[in-house]
Amino acid sequence: MKCNITYSGWSFFLLACVLITLNAGCDKVEHPYPEVSNIDTTFYPGLWLDYKENEYPNFGNNTNTLRNVLIEDYTGHKCNNCPDAAIIAYDIKADNPDRVFVTAIHTAPGGMSFFQSSNPDASSFYTDHTNPEGLEYGSYFENGFNFLANPQGTVNRKTIDGKMFGYSGTWVTRASNILSENDLKANIQSAFNYYSATGGGYLHVEVEKKTSDPIPMNLVVYAVQDTLTDWQVMPNNSYNESYLHKGKHLGSINNKPWGIAVFGPDASSGEKKVIDYSYELPDDIPISNMHLLIYVYDTETYEILQVIKQEIE
Repeated sequence: MKCNITYSGWSFFLLACVLITLNAGCDKVEHPYPEVSNIDTTFYPGLWLDYKENEYPNFGNNTNTLRNVLIEDYTGHKCNNCPDAAIIAYDIKADNPDRVFVTAIHTAPGGMSFFQSSNPDASSFYTDHTNPEGLEYGSYFENGFNFLANPQGTVNRKTIDGKMFGYSGTWVTRASNILSENDLKANIQSAFNYYSATGGGYLHVEVEKKTSDPIPMNLVVYAVQDTLTDWQVMPNNSYNESYLHKGKHLGSINNKPWGIAVFGPDASSGEKKVIDYSYELPDDIPISNMHLLIYVYDTETYEILQVIKQEIE
């Protein structure tokens, strides 16, 4: 087919293309946020475009160099040895207030046991402190992880001599070793935007891989109630209706106990990824009595590689 474009027409065509390209380049705006998807945008009391433009966080360089510790205290309100285990966990936290975090997960080997049982119509022990994610941990970790009874717990879920779970007498040494080794293989920073008008908000988490080791990593976010006064069997087998439960595990904010994938084994050291969550907070717990625990773990060993605390405000 014969082309009828003349030299002068072709020149004009090229000039027009250049001008269009330059104009498009000038008008293009590169936003600092990724495309946010699969979240409930109605928790924002305004236009979602305004949220992305004005309230989505712009994470700077994460200067943290310290690996933190999560103690998961597997407990029950009818377990008479459990209060002493909680004291040990919070003593470790008190000695390392910025690096050790604690949550009490109400579950037993296999999931539910007498220690977690409740009766809403009874005059005592009527509160059900369990949740589906916690019960799944109890069921899953029953075999092959040394989860034998309450109270036991994990310290970053690190397996030592073939045992992930240990009695409370082992927690001090386990935590101290992790803190002193300070083997930081992943880093986390986060931001949470809460809107009282809707009772919900948005959590944004940046995860950075800090190792070249081929480790597949998942991200999990716990909702935790700071304190709750309720019934507890005490070490002398008495019933205490004013026991102060601390760090109660409420479950995962996206109802996924094993989290979501952030890095495959082929991810490079220094690679970063931002994950976004929407979360409707419980209407019966003040936000001043809650926080989030965010952690990254090795999906092959379940070891928690890093954990941080996010306040809700």
